[in-house]
Formats: sequence, structure tokens, C-alpha cells
Amino acid sequence: MPLPDHNTPTRFTPAVERQVALVFAPLDKRALGMALGVALAMLVLLITVIGEVLDPGEKFPLYLIGQFFFGYDRTLLGAIIGAFWAFVTGFCWGWFLAFARNFVVAVWLMIMRVRDDVASSRVFLDHI
Repeated sequence: MPLPDHNTPTRFTPAVERQVALVFAPLDKRALGMALGVALAMLVLLITVIGEVLDPGEKFPLYLIGQFFFGYDRTLLGAIIGAFWAFVTGFCWGWFLAFARNFVVAVWLMIMRVRDDVASSRVFLDHI
């Protein structure tokens, strides 16, 4: 049985090619930042409201959130200020996460292309 020729490109169905393109598509930094920012802001608001409703005696240490988000308090205004800072923090984390993922995928794809180019030129140089 002959070995497969690695120099001929493998053809995939259009459905598989679309799925592969989606896997390597870059993430939108602004969209991921907004998503994480909104989620973290809603979480801070929800924790504050639940803490006020279920624990009015302040047994649960929500004041610790104020150590990270300047202006946060167990009041409505403090919760809104904390939600703002949580949004800013979540946006920065989401933007950086998408940037890092896009960078790593781009470098990996570049390495794969260079390896493929070197492998194809090696076969060419063998016949000279």
C-alpha cells in the first residue's frame, strides 16, 4: 500500500472549512470587553441587593468590595459606583483576554505556515 503524498493539499467539504474558519476567527476585543464588563457590573449590583435584602445586619462582609472598587458601599449610590468600576474592570479583562487569544492564534498560525513553506521547499530542493 503506497504512503499518502503529503505535498498534495487535503480537500475538505465546505461545511468543514466553515467550521475551521470559525475556530480560528479572531475574537472581537470590544465585544468581549463589553460582555465581561456588563456581567461583572450586574454581579456587583446583584450581590449588593441580595446582601441588603437577606443580610441587613451586615454579617456578610460586602465592605471588602470597597477595597477593590473606590466608592462602593452598601447603599444604592455605592452599588452604582461599584457597578461602574466593575464594568471598567471587566471591560479591561475582556479586552485583554481577546487580545491575548488573538495574538497566540496568529503566532501559532504563522508558525504553521512557515513550517509548511519550509517543508514544501525542502521537497523542491531535493530535486535540484
